[in-house]
Amino acid sequence: MKILVVDDNASLARAIKSFLNQEGHVADVAGSVKEGQKLLDLSNYDLVLTDLKLPDGEGLEIIRKARESASPRLPEVILMTAFGSVESAVTAMRLGASDYLTKPVSMEEFSFRIQKIAERRRLDEQNELLKRQCDSLLDASGFANVLDSIVGRSQAIAELKQLLAKVAPYPSTVLITGETGAGKEMVARAVHQLSPRAVGPFVRVNCASIPETLFEAELFGHEKGAFTDARQRRIGSFEAADQGTVFLDEVGEVPLAMQAKLLRALQEKEIIRIGSSSPVKVDVRIVAATNRNLEKMVAAGRFREDLLYRLSVFNILVPPLRERKDDFPELCRSLLDRLARELGKPSLRIPDSLVERLAAMQWPGNVRQLKNALERAAVLSEGRDIEAKFLLQPDRSEEAQAEPARTGFVSPAAIENENPEVGLTAALESLERRMLVAALEKAGGTKSRAAEILKIPRTQLLYRMKKLGLGEGDD
Repeated sequence: MKILVVDDNASLARAIKSFLNQEGHVADVAGSVKEGQKLLDLSNYDLVLTDLKLPDGEGLEIIRKARESASPRLPEVILMTAFGSVESAVTAMRLGASDYLTKPVSMEEFSFRIQKIAERRRLDEQNELLKRQCDSLLDASGFANVLDSIVGRSQAIAELKQLLAKVAPYPSTVLITGETGAGKEMVARAVHQLSPRAVGPFVRVNCASIPETLFEAELFGHEKGAFTDARQRRIGSFEAADQGTVFLDEVGEVPLAMQAKLLRALQEKEIIRIGSSSPVKVDVRIVAATNRNLEKMVAAGRFREDLLYRLSVFNILVPPLRERKDDFPELCRSLLDRLARELGKPSLRIPDSLVERLAAMQWPGNVRQLKNALERAAVLSEGRDIEAKFLLQPDRSEEAQAEPARTGFVSPAAIENENPEVGLTAALESLERRMLVAALEKAGGTKSRAAEILKIPRTQLLYRMKKLGLGEGDD
């Protein structure tokens, strides 16, 4: 535990600190109310030991300060005094003190009280962990069997399930590759839930949505006062996932400067919070996912080769939807059952003939695009039956393949029909909106692909979408 000792008897305070260090705790010492309150502002403590009589006030002020802490878990407090009285004990307990000791206190008694508090805090932490573990067991897909959440009986899906059953029980890192919308996160959750860590937390980190300046704090956490807005200590994703799994989604987006620190965390199994010099051991399994070609990124100098080797101990390729034609009947029924629950509609049906037509179409956005199309049709269709007119869209895949590469130049003809009286700004916004919508439609709603079509960074696409009210967030 991290413990603050507040006592104006310097020799006693040093002796207590030395004893606590021998017991495996970390202790700071203050000799006054003011000094103690300052340390409480600067750091988070698990326990505060304070004398009642101090040169500039009473230990009761330290108790009040400790109970006003911004830390998610308030520190325990033990009041120590040579002037024991019922009144001071009652006041201390009323203010939130955990215990009350009268000096002189034997080290055996002192150790016993400290151990009781340490055990209580460990039990609290275990309760919090158990709650997270219970939450992690509630699979968002609603399936009782983990592998059943991966719908399909095609050869590609059968091989995927067989590989998952072999790989998941072992602690090795896993790299999941595949196109956007193919179901990489569902596979990552299956790896976690089929492993001995299933009772531990599953913490997802979307690497594409974290600003570069906040990446280290998001993964490893920070200490109170580490930077301007660090008002309290915050644990990062690695600590939050202790005894469980960290899922690094879109790992190809990790900034190059951050990759060395990530590699060290994987190799040493420890992290260092920003603002601290003390390493923290973490026991996590890493599962990463990407739709990028990391080998090409390595060749281009945008991804560390040693990190790639460390991540891809096992590589699992999620097949795209176009290679799973046999799965369409079961997949459509499963998606419609889920949509009926989400939309509060009666059970939805789709004709076999319509399923066959869907299977013949191209789905660049994969399962995610299919689900979005079914959801739109479910909302617009009358009754329980999905109507073809709301579901089938022109298949533009051949057109897209035949289309020459874009240069990024916008022809004046693209805006020749604009009314100049509306103003240049409004006209440009109108053009920008149409281009964004067209790119998103062509990409099947996949923002990474839409950004490639428009030849702009994905972060810029998200910014422009938000600015124009076209939505934001992940693909």
